[in-house]
Amino acid sequence: MTNSTTYADICVARAMLKTLGLPTEIVLEILDYAEYVPVLKFTDAGMRRCVARMGDGMVAQLCLDADVLTQSTIRTLKASKVKTKVQGLCFDFTSCDQGWTSEGTQGSFNTSSWLEVSILRPEDPAKDLAVSKQFLSEGKGTAEDLQRAMEGTGAMFVKRAVGLEKGPQVGEAPIAWYLQGNCVSSDVRHYRVAWERFGELGNERSENEESGSGPGTGLVATLREGDKVLVWARAKYPGWKCTVVNIEMTVRYRFEEG
Repeated sequence: MTNSTTYADICVARAMLKTLGLPTEIVLEILDYAEYVPVLKFTDAGMRRCVARMGDGMVAQLCLDADVLTQSTIRTLKASKVKTKVQGLCFDFTSCDQGWTSEGTQGSFNTSSWLEVSILRPEDPAKDLAVSKQFLSEGKGTAEDLQRAMEGTGAMFVKRAVGLEKGPQVGEAPIAWYLQGNCVSSDVRHYRVAWERFGELGNERSENEESGSGPGTGLVATLREGDKVLVWARAKYPGWKCTVVNIEMTVRYRFEEG
């Protein structure tokens, strides 16, 4: 996790602009235009791979465990006296599938190899959660498996709205948002997906079928203090693989006073 502009830094910038005799509304517009906001980057430079085999048709590999709004992160932002919100998420990563298929979908995003995002929430937002390291080292546990493993620990997965499942997610528990499908190709590709918070309804950008990405509808607006964000590599049906390399998530924050 990288360092960022803190709440104290923003207060200093506001005070400096106010000395020019500018009204508060103009000061805030200037800071917004300059994108002078807190930004943190969460990374995993390793390679995560999951492979669906015969008799094991649905697999996942946790490839990023990010303390997006945990108390430790809020302390880093020096924002203990204000409400901390997420303004946007941007995911950068390299990934690929197994490079072949017998289904005639070569070159398309009609795939059973994808990435998805979950929100893990503590019952008590003042307590930080720890995810078992087995889910970072073993490619067998899905979000549902982790949910069962964490029963009684004071943690829960946030459910997405009904009807937001995509492709291979149909029939699974609604505890993950579809991030990106791998193009059915022998090429390793770089992907960038940005989910923004446009108002309280979380009406993020529309789904882009041509790029294979999901819209993330409601996820950013759903995040609250205490939450972790988990990114999963997924594969479904025998023969499918999902390999993810060098994933980075950039988080832009905002503060609410009062």
